[in-house]
Amino acid sequence: MEKFFLNRNFLMVYAIILSICNPLYILKINAEELIISEKPGFSSTFEDEKDNQLTLENFKGNLLLVNLWATWCEPCKDEMPSLELLQNHFNKDNFLVLPINLDRGPKKNAINFFKTQNINNLKIYFDDKNEIPREVKILGLPVSIFISKEGKEIARLIGPAQWDDEYFINFVKDNLF
Repeated sequence: MEKFFLNRNFLMVYAIILSICNPLYILKINAEELIISEKPGFSSTFEDEKDNQLTLENFKGNLLLVNLWATWCEPCKDEMPSLELLQNHFNKDNFLVLPINLDRGPKKNAINFFKTQNINNLKIYFDDKNEIPREVKILGLPVSIFISKEGKEIARLIGPAQWDDEYFINFVKDNLF
């Protein structure tokens, strides 16, 4: 009889916990919410496919979306087509998506990924020394950082996103002018 009450009490406690906690699982956490803050952009260098050294200064005058990613990161690879779709919404004279690959291996892995995914409207950049992640203090991938036309960080998103969503399209439109 004691065992029955113990089991019944356990089930009651479990039911109460489940009824309280279950709504937490139902709530959709909006991962597509940008962290808005203005701070200096990063000064670390990165390379293009031809090993030319670049900095954010090379792109001054454009609104930028710097996407830090790697070929071993599945969420990074999953969001890449939507980054291209976002780029397709805007003129490259005003807005650029800069996917910066952080793989320490050969560049051909990232280049081949772009080819197999038919990502043709984005140029690929590289930081195989991982200087940018250290400078901007990130711990995981993907991370995307909006850089203003003046070279300042204005927002960032930690984690993957569906970049061609109206939320991001409107954010770009609002910051182009």
